[in-house]
Amino acid sequence: MNEPHRENSSSAIPNLIPGFAPSAPSLPGWLEAGLQSGAEHITVLAQRAYRLRAVQVDAPLLVVPLAGVKRVDVEGKQADIACGEFLMVHHACRMGVENLPPPGGNAGYRAWVQPFSWHVISMTRTLLGEHGDRTSRATAIARPFTCGELTPLLSGVQNYLAAMAPTSQAPNAAQRDHALIGLLLALARAGHDQFLHAQDPSMAARIRLLVAQAPARNWSSSDFEAALHVSGATLRRRLAQEETSLRTILKETRLHHALGLLQSSRRPLKSIALACGYQSLSSFSRGFAAQFGVAPTAVANT
Repeated sequence: MNEPHRENSSSAIPNLIPGFAPSAPSLPGWLEAGLQSGAEHITVLAQRAYRLRAVQVDAPLLVVPLAGVKRVDVEGKQADIACGEFLMVHHACRMGVENLPPPGGNAGYRAWVQPFSWHVISMTRTLLGEHGDRTSRATAIARPFTCGELTPLLSGVQNYLAAMAPTSQAPNAAQRDHALIGLLLALARAGHDQFLHAQDPSMAARIRLLVAQAPARNWSSSDFEAALHVSGATLRRRLAQEETSLRTILKETRLHHALGLLQSSRRPLKSIALACGYQSLSSFSRGFAAQFGVAPTAVANT
């Protein structure tokens, strides 16, 4: 983040929760309307302030607070992002996160979260590379995230929401990719293009992205060997080099899926635990607290 805001002052489900308080006056009305008009958009809600540790991000991610403040700590760099600003996470990382509702009143924290697949990142790299429009300084490559005022992005955001607006025929995969590339181009024009230099996902990240598609599935090593076109020996060696294991990856990915469900729905804890492969609510609660440093009841919107 343009370093920052403190100095001068995370596989979720696209499911909006009814009864949100109105957006802050600094946000245009079409933004709120566009986010609520379609099921494609991920909106995170926190009724109470809480802090999460070790939140894994495996692909570039845009976060736009709609009410309250997002506080992040990534690789020793901290920033607060308020309504009217945005956070762009450029490469895979682990972060500490606090979601802080506005002071006073009953309004909770809310944020629009937009992940970008590596497929879309790759297409954007190619497009900008062909046009000689890659402008990041070499020293900016290492930045895990940047942040800034939302205003320079509003045109790109409006175009994206218009492209994703529900019609008689939902956007297909190509149209969704095209809309996301447009949003990345808006970020690049505003100088937030460090995602172009992000490394392709690690073996662990590629496995997490697969597991996130079906977290309750009984995954085995052979599933990943087939999907990633590697031998069992190669898979084990690569994961050992990355200082992790299939067991750890499966556990953490299921807990991250649970985090997304807790933040974006009102589902009961037992239902969320089952959706993430846990038969025991107590085992799920212990695992969640060990991973994120907070009980799932503190995050739940029930």
